[in-house]
Amino acid sequence: MVAHLAAVIGNPRHRRLGYALVALVLALLCVVPRPYVARAKLVPQDSSSIGLSSMMNALGGQLQGFAALLGGAKQPIDMYLAIARGTEVTDAVIARLKLVGPGGYGDANAARVALAKRVDIHSLTGGIVEVEVRTHDPAQAQALTGAYVQAISGRIKALGRDRVLRKRQVVLDRFKEAGTRVATAEAALNAFRRRNNLAEPEAQLGSALSLRAGLQAQLQAKQVEVQTLLQFQGPENPQLQSVQSEIASLRAQIDRTAQPSGGAAGPNVAGLSEVSGEYLNLYRDYRFAQALYEVYARSSEEVAVETLASETASDVQLIEAPRLDADRKFNVSAVALLLLVLLAAAFTEIYAPATGIDLGLGRRRDAGQ
Repeated sequence: MVAHLAAVIGNPRHRRLGYALVALVLALLCVVPRPYVARAKLVPQDSSSIGLSSMMNALGGQLQGFAALLGGAKQPIDMYLAIARGTEVTDAVIARLKLVGPGGYGDANAARVALAKRVDIHSLTGGIVEVEVRTHDPAQAQALTGAYVQAISGRIKALGRDRVLRKRQVVLDRFKEAGTRVATAEAALNAFRRRNNLAEPEAQLGSALSLRAGLQAQLQAKQVEVQTLLQFQGPENPQLQSVQSEIASLRAQIDRTAQPSGGAAGPNVAGLSEVSGEYLNLYRDYRFAQALYEVYARSSEEVAVETLASETASDVQLIEAPRLDADRKFNVSAVALLLLVLLAAAFTEIYAPATGIDLGLGRRRDAGQ
């Protein structure tokens, strides 16, 4: 058997005939059975593509950074490719088309291996995900492509709903905590005001400063009046004595404002200075809690709208429905083998004799004879 094969290889006529037969068979296998390629193009969408960002901007500019913080930003195309190529999508296709069982594959692993060889999922320019299926059955190619599109869309929607639910739970929990914090801060501030007879910080401090500034202005005016009376009417003038007594009264009032005290109208300037530190701390905590409450109140509206959008809007836009390519396809493995045979024939029959390379084919022929 080996000797006969060596004789065939060593005979140029037989060898060339063998090349021709193998090339003819491979050329036939390039087109039979005919391969079919079905493809579909889809674009995963984020919340901004359905107008959610514009609605949230109407509620407040603070929500943009908050949405990005909670994962509302646009996802990269690599993540969608990982989802599309994942086992969950493949298993969903197997279950949808019932590929395991009678008339199909023996188990799920065999079906996954077969689909991995037939299906190619890749990205195109512009963030487009393309599903490409190559089989010898046009109906099966279209069915697989459609099943993959539905499975990818369902998986992305499920992950989006899960993300929105987690965001909603986080926002609602923080919203409740912010409401409790506002109530606590407001109660502490009101209790401190009642205990110290305080009004609003701006009004309280302005009133106390206005009172002291008025007393000092009156004192300066009386001092000028005293100097005028001394210059023109003398020290024995009864009006001068009256003005001097008023000056003493004003100085006493100013001295009292320098001593911390409180009354029905609240503490004076000195008393307000003693409690101003604690008062401002309580007021600052209240303002911060109120601002935080407003942020989470708006954020809860954002999550509510996003939840509604995830339920009513499609997260995947189908650009091109599953279809078969119109051009003729060839079996890639057969084409590769045909090229290899042609290269071998060209090397042994044309290049080697032309360059004087001895491949030992003649010795094999002599040995066969």
